[in-house]
Amino acid sequence: MKRIVLESPRRFAVHEAEVPAPGAGQAILRVLKVGICGSDVHLYRSGRIGETRLEGPFVIGHECVARVAAVGEGVGGDLVGRRVAVEPAISCGHCPWCAVGKTNICPTVRFLGTPPTPGALQEYLAHPAHLLEPVPDGLSDAAGVVLEPMGIALHALNLMKVKPGQRVVILGTGVIGTCVLALLGLYRGLRIICVDIVEDRLERAQAMGADATVNVAGLNDEEAASRTKAAIGAYGADVVFECAGVPQTNWNMCEVAAPDGHIAVVGITDEDRILFNHSRPRRKGVTLRLVRRSLHTLRPCIELAVRGVLPLDALVTQVVPAGQVEKAFELADCSAPGVLKVLVDMETW
Repeated sequence: MKRIVLESPRRFAVHEAEVPAPGAGQAILRVLKVGICGSDVHLYRSGRIGETRLEGPFVIGHECVARVAAVGEGVGGDLVGRRVAVEPAISCGHCPWCAVGKTNICPTVRFLGTPPTPGALQEYLAHPAHLLEPVPDGLSDAAGVVLEPMGIALHALNLMKVKPGQRVVILGTGVIGTCVLALLGLYRGLRIICVDIVEDRLERAQAMGADATVNVAGLNDEEAASRTKAAIGAYGADVVFECAGVPQTNWNMCEVAAPDGHIAVVGITDEDRILFNHSRPRRKGVTLRLVRRSLHTLRPCIELAVRGVLPLDALVTQVVPAGQVEKAFELADCSAPGVLKVLVDMETW
């Protein structure tokens, strides 16, 4: 089989490898499509994300839809041939946090596409069968990929306990921010303000139901906060979703929050640190929640998608053949108009 290996920042190579055999409890997946996540872009751009660094050539990628080619001992044969969405986090299953269902914060969790667990940019992949969810025939391959980032957004909403009538700000309308907006569209009576520096993304947000959009391109932190607060009105936002992971949104998430506001920090920074004013959010009694991936949200997202209330396909803007993987990553890294979710087609070379 072919594996796409990130050999160094911004440089891929295609390697040949043996197709893996399934172990007990595993399924062998023929990977169909792989989405490029912001965390993948961090690894592509600099060879690191947070404290994790690539020590050598490595297969990245974790958002994927696949077809089950074979199963190992203990896995029902009826799974063979099914298309599946993949939960990429492999928790230990027996630590105190796994024991109470908080598998996303398992201290020894392994994650597809993060060392030491090779990712989805390969034709075949071995993965625990219990972390697979069948994709109904009515959903496309592209939709199957977007289920994973949609699951992160749903987990963030679950943590925030959004209520009808609240004012909500989304800082950053890339893939995750747009997924948050799509899910907020299932609520009634919210006022939703979306903030970005790319007008194309804000136009998409407005078409999806945002009450107001704010373009902060070229503005400094104070100007961006002032313009956003003017769009919110009243005392600020009851709930803020920080989805960009850049210094300005990290600073302004506290600036635009109302007293007793709640902030979900979803974005991942290049610097692996967050800077914001201390006194103002302290005086307002702001609550910050750092969002760690997703938690039992893959199946609920599938159920919502089957009901036709999530625009999964509409979030995919480019599908690039596997043989042009560097082009795909450059697109995902550029934030250009017309680019939102980029997929790699592992069946086309």
